[in-house]
Amino acid sequence: MLRPRALAEPGRAGLYHVCSRVVDRRVIFGKRERRKFMGLMKGGAAFAGVDLVSWGLMGNHFHLLVRVLPVNAEELSDEEVFSRMEQIYQPPRMRHFRGLWERLEGEEARRVFLAPFRARMGNLSDFVKTLKQRFTQWFNRRTAREGTLWEGRFFSVMISHNESDDGGGLGLLARFVAGYIDLNPVRAKVVREADDCDWSGFGSALRGDGEALAGMRILWGSTTTRGMDSPQILDLHRGMLARARFLDRDAEGAEMSNKVGHPEKSDDRESSRICAAPDEGGVVKAGASGGQFEAGPPVQDEASAAMQLEACVLSLMGRRCMALTKRRALGQSWMLSHIE
Repeated sequence: MLRPRALAEPGRAGLYHVCSRVVDRRVIFGKRERRKFMGLMKGGAAFAGVDLVSWGLMGNHFHLLVRVLPVNAEELSDEEVFSRMEQIYQPPRMRHFRGLWERLEGEEARRVFLAPFRARMGNLSDFVKTLKQRFTQWFNRRTAREGTLWEGRFFSVMISHNESDDGGGLGLLARFVAGYIDLNPVRAKVVREADDCDWSGFGSALRGDGEALAGMRILWGSTTTRGMDSPQILDLHRGMLARARFLDRDAEGAEMSNKVGHPEKSDDRESSRICAAPDEGGVVKAGASGGQFEAGPPVQDEASAAMQLEACVLSLMGRRCMALTKRRALGQSWMLSHIE
């Protein structure tokens, strides 16, 4: 029996990390496939009314960081609904829909006709389902194949719940996930630097993609980026990725030293949990301890705790998304409990 997904309360915003893999892990995404997928992805987001914060297209899977906003589709006019429908349907299909709608008599009959389309707006599951179905149909026609293209349901984790738009951005864990997605092709050795990837949110933003730039502004927030132009915001994000990779390299060295000194722990996954904490001189260093974050000096105040938390998140980001949680507050309290 399928388990229900964790979703934000009705009428409230929610931020989600979405991932789906091609069946049999087959590598299908070349340049043409990625261009088509991105076009369908942006059209589907415009129809559903969701924000594409970031994304990453690999050879056999994709990642999305999506903010789902509350949508009162009943307040949209019929013309606004048709305008959104044009983002996912071809002109011949739209002419068919409009013809049916125009032949109906009375506002109530027309409202009922458009009700199923309104119900799909602001719906994460429908957004991803439509995206995968439309890409499958296109890919199967082009390659003369039949059948499913994806490994079952898509994976989704709610990063934050009832996100408030107070200008502070989407939070530390949201930037952690965005950085994880951007560093995915670097870890896979597809590119040398995150800047070189044409098919990620960050790489697309560097190349002037409007949706990707808007996603970066949403991610970091108007308070953080006040007075910054687009290049400065991208430099801010690039700096975060660079710090994550720097801490990752230090963490690798510390982990290898730990394995040499304790060969019996070489297969223990817990021993790879790395945290960076400032030493007595305030310099951030990485350390490892079997299964626990290595505690730095006692936390003096909330600002110091936040700095240590960010260092931990950055060091983890460079390796894998092992600290991903369904609640931002849960993730922060969990990490802080290992720092104090």
